[in-house]
Amino acid sequence: MISRRGFLGLGAALALAGCSASVDADAPRVPARAFPGEYTGPHRTLQFWNPFTGGDGPTMAKIVDAFNAAHPQITVEMSSLNAVDLYAKVVPAVGAGQGPDVAIMHLDQLATFAIRGTIVELDDVVAGLGLARADFVPAAWDQGTYQGRRYGVPLDVFTLAQFWNTEAFAEAGLTGPLRGDTFAGAMAALQASGLQNPYWVPPTRWQLFVSLLGQFGGSLYDESGTRATFGSEAGVQALTWMRAAVERGYSPQGASNDRAPLKNGSAAFLTDLPATIPDLGKTAPDLPWEVAPLPQVGPRPGAFANSHNFVLTRQSQADPDTAHAAQVFLDWTSRNSATWAEAGNTPARGIARDTDVFRASRQAVLATDEVFENLFFPPQIPGSRDIARNGYERAVSEAVLGSAGPADALAFAQDTAQRQLDEFRQLYAA
Repeated sequence: MISRRGFLGLGAALALAGCSASVDADAPRVPARAFPGEYTGPHRTLQFWNPFTGGDGPTMAKIVDAFNAAHPQITVEMSSLNAVDLYAKVVPAVGAGQGPDVAIMHLDQLATFAIRGTIVELDDVVAGLGLARADFVPAAWDQGTYQGRRYGVPLDVFTLAQFWNTEAFAEAGLTGPLRGDTFAGAMAALQASGLQNPYWVPPTRWQLFVSLLGQFGGSLYDESGTRATFGSEAGVQALTWMRAAVERGYSPQGASNDRAPLKNGSAAFLTDLPATIPDLGKTAPDLPWEVAPLPQVGPRPGAFANSHNFVLTRQSQADPDTAHAAQVFLDWTSRNSATWAEAGNTPARGIARDTDVFRASRQAVLATDEVFENLFFPPQIPGSRDIARNGYERAVSEAVLGSAGPADALAFAQDTAQRQLDEFRQLYAA
């Protein structure tokens, strides 16, 4: 029988093996070429891959249609893939010249695909377009680099937030949003009003752990990205808080879909990502609800955040006309991303947020300076998703389910993450 530690080590080895199979050690590390002005060359068709398979897909399709209508010399063909499939397929597809020219990648994936040579440096492109930190949410812009080179241009920012049923709150004598120092009392009031489990915490809600870890002063890794640190005292405090939500009955044991109970009235409070906003509007149109930044439970405010980033692939640079057309699409879509707010996310581009439409949107409350200054982004570490899956995500699941205590779960997870960090670093050093 394989031990638990042995199983975790095996998972790290398998992840490493799968990753090494897709590393292109000979891929040229050339920057994307910058071109002046609009594209006026022969017609080019761009392949555009993104992970927008939910309600955000139609919104991006609307933006692409508008671009195509405004650029008769360019046709953008959009393909929306499940994120897992996109990241598994993009390396061999680009290597064969049959992948995307432009893609959307999550911020924490840039390092992985930059070091594999799948995506190209954008420093010359952003300089030529005159793009700068002041044009975007500063924290999102800052995170788009790896080893001192830019690989992503942020489309948006999305952060964990609190949602609540205003009618259920009123029946319990409460008004939202909730604060960390009044959280326990609010949960007790909701339970007293007849809601047995007012706040469902599923074992998959690792974004809440990352948020609380930061609020308690901890971090997933050290500043160099070479040492896992989430098993610190801050991590134990964060995971203990999450497990306590189950032990105190706020959440049922083994909760799964935490959004559904808010919709059907069996819960009154939810911590989730902004994709919840269009989902509630579409699937629960009669639900009275509000949204606000995550409660401050620890000594400092803050919440998990990520960002969808535009990237250009190595494939796009094989032909100068395709490269120019890809640059035009990236620039135009970024400047005209106000429509993207319909997907529930916050446009990263300042001019897209500085509109009456965005200011009237639900997520505008998540786009304040205070929120932007307290975002906890995943770091740029090659192989970070494999490390997270076998590391802190597993620890969160075990602790919330009660199969391991928070400290023990995090100790095992941090050890596993450290071994994977060391293995990936050795792999990519070549």
